[in-house]
Amino acid sequence: MTRALRHNRVPVACLAALALLAACQREEEAAQRGRLGQWFAIGETLAFDARRGCAVGLYDLVTGQVKSALAVTDSVAGMQREIALRGAAALDMPGQGVDMAMVAMVNHHRATGMAMRRAGLEARACMTEVSESAFRHALDDSSTVLVWDETRHALILMARGAGYVIVVQGEA
Repeated sequence: MTRALRHNRVPVACLAALALLAACQREEEAAQRGRLGQWFAIGETLAFDARRGCAVGLYDLVTGQVKSALAVTDSVAGMQREIALRGAAALDMPGQGVDMAMVAMVNHHRATGMAMRRAGLEARACMTEVSESAFRHALDDSSTVLVWDETRHALILMARGAGYVIVVQGEA
């Protein structure tokens, strides 16, 4: 009886380890697409990678409009208010790059601004050459819309001019 119990523990331990590894993955592509589809009209997946400490999704943008399910603001103060109320918000400040908008958020609400920056830095481990290039371009493009999803610690950049949406997540 003891011998039989000892052998049965191995498969149980293996199943537990597999469940733990699966839980460490940030997000499935289908779940990310479903969430983004509430806010943007997205098309084809251009790149996706999710691992234990990061996730990056790059999607074709069908239209350059943000859907009404996501509050769009024109100031960091307005964005922070909407994040506190809804858990997510967009910042559309034409003429100002996203990198500068994140600096403004750090100055306005340090915790949110630093969380945004951390998500971008930690997600680099999941970036391919293509997604890293897209991310860097979106940061500098003055027509990019910045989105912060507080509940998932996801930084989302809608690069209107280039026609894509990129989502980056770090450790959270």
